[in-house]
Amino acid sequence: MFALRPDHAGISVGDLETSIEWYREMLGFSLEAVVDVPEDTGKVALLRQGDFILELFCLPDASPLPEERRHPWTDIRTHGVKHVAYAVENVETLVTSLKQKGVDVVWDTRVHDGVTCAFVRDNTGNLVEFVERP
Repeated sequence: MFALRPDHAGISVGDLETSIEWYREMLGFSLEAVVDVPEDTGKVALLRQGDFILELFCLPDASPLPEERRHPWTDIRTHGVKHVAYAVENVETLVTSLKQKGVDVVWDTRVHDGVTCAFVRDNTGNLVEFVERP
C-alpha cells in the first residue's frame, strides 16, 4: 500500500476576490498566489491554512451551483466533488501501480509549476489527484 495524506481541495466560485476574502476572514486562510487556470480563461487562487491548500477556481462561463447542491441533505444525492488530492513520495511509481490495477488514468504523471502530479478517476468518475512536491 501507499502512504497518503490530504494535500488540497478545489472549489469553483463565482467571484474570486469575494471568495478569497471570505476564506481569509472566516477560516483564517492566507493567499499564496493567483494564477491562470491551465488551458482556460479563468483564474485560480491558492490559499493555505497550515498544511492544507485550498484552490478557488473562477471561470467566466461557469454555471452557478444548483440549488440542490447548496444543502447537505440534497447535495449528497448528486455524485461528485472538484477533486481530492493526496501527497505521495513518488507519483510515477504510484501511477504505474494503479495502471496495473486497471485504474482510469486521466492525466498521467506530469510536472506543472514545478510540482509532479497525476489525476485518476475513481469508480464513480470523481477526480483524485496525487502530488509529489519538491
